[in-house]
Amino acid sequence: MNKESEAFKGTISRDFVKKEALKNNLFLFILAISLILTFIIYLVLSGEFNFDLFLLLTLVCVIIPYLIIAPISAWYFTAYKRSFSYIIQENNIVINHGVFTKMRATIPYKRIQNINIVCGVFDRMFKTYTVKIETAGHSAVSSGTKSRGIGPEGYIPGLKDPHIIENRIKEMIFKSSLPPEGLEENIFKPNELAFDNFISYILSKMREGELLQTSIKDLRENVDMSASQLAERVGVPLQTIQYLEEGRYNPSLVLAYKIAEVLDCTIEELFKLK
Repeated sequence: MNKESEAFKGTISRDFVKKEALKNNLFLFILAISLILTFIIYLVLSGEFNFDLFLLLTLVCVIIPYLIIAPISAWYFTAYKRSFSYIIQENNIVINHGVFTKMRATIPYKRIQNINIVCGVFDRMFKTYTVKIETAGHSAVSSGTKSRGIGPEGYIPGLKDPHIIENRIKEMIFKSSLPPEGLEENIFKPNELAFDNFISYILSKMREGELLQTSIKDLRENVDMSASQLAERVGVPLQTIQYLEEGRYNPSLVLAYKIAEVLDCTIEELFKLK
C-alpha cells in the first residue's frame, strides 16, 4: 500500500503510542516527586525524620502505584492505536475507535465546516499531527478538549502527513458540492432558458407537495426528536424539514428514505395521497 492510499484508508502512527506514553510517564514522575517532597516535609516538621517510615511511604504510595499504572496505560494506548482506523469514502468519512466501547463516526462531507491541523509540543517531538474536523453542530466539541474514550467526532491523531488527508477531504467536499452529472445540460442550458427551467422545476415540486399529506411532524414528536435534530441527522437545512412538515413541496426519494430511516418507519407512513 502506497503513501496516499494509506492516507485514504489506514490507522494512526506508532509514534502516537510513544507520545502518549511519554506524556503519561512525565505526569507520573511529577506526581511522584511531589509526593516524595511532601513526605520529607511532613517527617521533618514532625520533629524526627524516620527513614524507614519514609521508605515505606515511598514504596506504598509512589513505587507500587507507578508499577501498576504505567503498564496499564501503555497497554491502553497500544490498544487505542490498534482500534483506531479511518476511511475517506466517496460520500463521507468513517472513523472507528474505542478500546472498551467501540465507536463508529460517519461524517458526511456536506456537514464539514472546517479542517484544523494541530501540532503540539509533544507532537513536534515525534513529528506527528492531529486532524480535527469541525462539523455542523459539533464544532465546539471538535475544537475543545478531547476525551481518551470518546474524543471529538472528527478527531484523527498521530498522523505523519496530515496534508494528504486534508487535500483529499477538500477534494471530496468539492466533488460533493457539484450538481449531479447531466443536470446542468438538461436544466441549465441553453443559458437564456436557465432561469425559466429552474423556476418551472421548483414550482412543479411545490405543486406535487399539495397532493401529499405528511406525517413527519407527528412521527418526529413520537420519538421525542426536534426538527433541528432531524435536519442534522438527514443532512439538510432546518428550513427543508419545516417545508416538508407544512406540505409545501414533494421531497426526493433519497430524502424520504433518509427521513424514514431516522424515524424508524416506512415511507408510506410519512406521506399519503390526499
